Amino acid sequence: MLVLIRILLIVYVLSINVYSFLLLKFQKDANDEGECENAVHDGKLFVTAILGGAVGIYAAMFAFKYRLKSMFLMVLMPVIIVLNVYLIVLAFTGDYGLYPEYRIGYSAFFI
Repeated sequence: MLVLIRILLIVYVLSINVYSFLLLKFQKDANDEGECENAVHDGKLFVTAILGGAVGIYAAMFAFKYRLKSMFLMVLMPVIIVLNVYLIVLAFTGDYGLYPEYRIGYSAFFI
């Protein structure tokens, strides 16, 4: 069962990063064409980054050389990347918060 959860987590992280990469590409294309009504707003980028797509947004910024002067994205995205990586590592190495009372009793046994 845990293998299925880990596979789903990997698929989720990959898909949200591809989505965020394409989202920034669509924002750049709409900005180049001058279509303000079809543009992707920064709030959508921020929510996508929080949900796990910060690496995709940060990579797209450098791949398309777009929004590199935006201090909001240049400072906030690495912070969100660190948060995303921490949560992913916690999900892969932890026991998902299951049975915390056994860990306390187990560690107290060896003291």
